[in-house]
Amino acid sequence: MIFTLKPHDETSLQPLLLELFKTDILHLTHREMRGVSNNSWLGLRSEITQFVSENSIKLIIIDATGEPVILDNTIYGYGPSYLDMQSDLKKICKSIIITEDFSYYYKPVENILFFPYNLWIQSTRNIHKYYDYQDTVYDTDLEKTHPLMCLNRNLAWHRIYMLMLMHNKPWIDKVDFSFILPMGNRLENKPIISKYITEEEKEVIRLISTPIFLDYERDIPIWNIPVTYCQGASNVNGLAYTRNAVNLVTETSLTDGIALTEKTAKAIMAYQIPILVTNPGQCQFLEDIGIDMFSDFIPWRNWDQIENHKERMQKIVDFVDTIMQDTNAILKTHRDFHPRLIKNKERFHSDEFSNLLLKQIS
Repeated sequence: MIFTLKPHDETSLQPLLLELFKTDILHLTHREMRGVSNNSWLGLRSEITQFVSENSIKLIIIDATGEPVILDNTIYGYGPSYLDMQSDLKKICKSIIITEDFSYYYKPVENILFFPYNLWIQSTRNIHKYYDYQDTVYDTDLEKTHPLMCLNRNLAWHRIYMLMLMHNKPWIDKVDFSFILPMGNRLENKPIISKYITEEEKEVIRLISTPIFLDYERDIPIWNIPVTYCQGASNVNGLAYTRNAVNLVTETSLTDGIALTEKTAKAIMAYQIPILVTNPGQCQFLEDIGIDMFSDFIPWRNWDQIENHKERMQKIVDFVDTIMQDTNAILKTHRDFHPRLIKNKERFHSDEFSNLLLKQIS
């Protein structure tokens, strides 16, 4: 059986854990582990100890998938790290961490299992087994008529920075670009933004009117935009995915941890050429697991290993600036890449690929 300390609204990984681990499991998620101070950890550890004893738990799984997590960082700077908590919990019973941090793909560590859950669940075409999405659309048109899309929903500092770099480009009107939550006072009220965005940059950003909708979204209330159009949904039959050759993907986080989400997966599923605004090394990781990253067109090796996030983003926008000078050439390149795009999607949905992603936890 699988247990949780408290009822969860989202326990999407649990069906898979039940399939893979044939024992009694305590499943701990972000709900329990994030925001734990040193003092509250003592209480939580005591609660876990009692629960393990009363329910004869044989395995504690600390589930760090679904959201970016840095395992060796203290939680928000004032509590134990995931590694600290796992080290403490293994004194109670066997404890493992499941993470989407691809560094553990290259350098496996005992009791820390790499599992890119977000990629895997899209790859299998079985998202309905793990989420309440009954009509997920995994396929769309191969032929494209527009050059570039870049969808942004939830506010994150790197998306705000990309907005600043791109908003006044002469080609921006040719892009399916959205930034659908209003900035409001978040520039001042979100500490993570102030940590990375300078006051001079904020002055530029304040002059940009937000929200920014795609033409076909303008009259839809923000929270009622159909899931086919939203960055966070799993469908690829929205117009942006159907018609755009290149997908400039602003991943969930650059600084809160490492995870490739459905945003990257959807570009592959939609026969698009991906340009990823993501953590250093993730383009190389995708190529290493057999995904064509089109390095003969997208020079991602020029920025993929750059640790400075702003420098990396600037190089990406400089490249986009270059290709957007000739949008017809983008569409021709996409047509030339059709066989590779088809092969990419077939690889992504193959049993071989799914099993590779499952390798460490199976």
